[in-house]
This record gives sequence, structure tokens and C-alpha cells, in this order.
Amino acid sequence: MKTIIAIVAAAGSMASANITINEVLGSTAGADSEFIELYNTGASAVDLTGWSIELWDSDAGTAFGTSDGAAPYVINTGSIAAGGWFLMSNALADATYGVTGDFLLPSNAIENSSYTMVLRDAGANVMQTIFVTDGGAGDAANIAGTIITPDATFGPDGTFLPAGFYRVGDGSDTLAVLEFDQPSPSATPGYANIPAPAALGVLGLGGLVAARRRR
Repeated sequence: MKTIIAIVAAAGSMASANITINEVLGSTAGADSEFIELYNTGASAVDLTGWSIELWDSDAGTAFGTSDGAAPYVINTGSIAAGGWFLMSNALADATYGVTGDFLLPSNAIENSSYTMVLRDAGANVMQTIFVTDGGAGDAANIAGTIITPDATFGPDGTFLPAGFYRVGDGSDTLAVLEFDQPSPSATPGYANIPAPAALGVLGLGGLVAARRRR
């Protein structure tokens, strides 16, 4: 089951800031099904050609500030409709969730310890930053080793790095934990997230907030 973790969020100042990191799965039980879902909260489509996701190691130590895996992941072509999703996923996630991503991620694309995820537009402007942490002493949000104040900080999940997170209601400011076990019951790659808590009772989904799962 999931638990909601409070975050601190900052609003973007540009029209393309309507694109938000909406759902991420990076660390699971066994081989990692990994995906990054973007969502368009705006009223018009956005061309994502040239946009990218960076991942920066955020654990204290010699690897701090180094690029994780094969990041950055640059979108060569693609767009996202108003109120639509763009899914970056690896082959295992596609098979696990029965989806076909819009962008193919490699295996082990996302760090399994504290990391900073950065969304940039085609002009290399930073559009959003999210720090995902396992709670290690000295871990910090950064871009290439330069400490930053992220738009959101998420974790830890007990004593672990969260398996991933999703916005409770697409584009909302509330993040919740995705489960380690696969397929994650709360994961919805490429389609609508579970709605915001205020709407849960109306939809008969009350009682979803419970103790977090441990690995």
C-alpha cells in the first residue's frame, strides 16, 4: 500500500512549465521496471523535441554530482497533448504494465540510491527538479555537483529509497509512494493517476492511504 509524503513545490514561470514530472518508478523488487511519465497541465500541446531528463548522483561521497547511467535522456521527437502524458520507459516496464512507451529508456536508467532528476526544455532551461532520497547523511539535491534547492523533495520510504512516486491526481502538488512489488498497484504509466484525496470518497476509493511497504 502507499503512504503520502509531503513535498515542497515551486510553480514555474514559463508556459512550458505546464509540463511536469508526473510519475517515476526506478527501484523495484528484482529487476527494475523503470519509467518516467511527463504530464501536460496546460491548455495546448507542447513539442517535446529536444527536451531531456538528467539524473545526478546525490549520495554523499566520491560519486556525488556525477551523471547517473546514460543520462541525459534526450527526446529526439515527440509532443504531449493538453492534459496528456508522455511515457519514457524501459522494455521491462513496457512488458510489466502492458504499455508501449513514447521513449525507450535503457535498463537500469534510474539510480537506486539518492538522485536528483532534472527536466530541461529544448533550450536547456531547467523546468523542474525533484530530489529523491534514501535519507543518507550528507545527501543533497544537485546539478553536476552544484547544490540546488529542488522544486520537490521526496523520501525516504522508511529507511529505503522510495521505489518511485506519483502525483495524487495528475499534475497535483501531492506525491505518494509507489510499491516495490511489481506490478505496482498504484502505478499508472501513460494514463491517469489516482485522483487527489478530496475526490477519493466520491469515487469510492477511500481508505487507500495506509502503511508503506518495506523491501
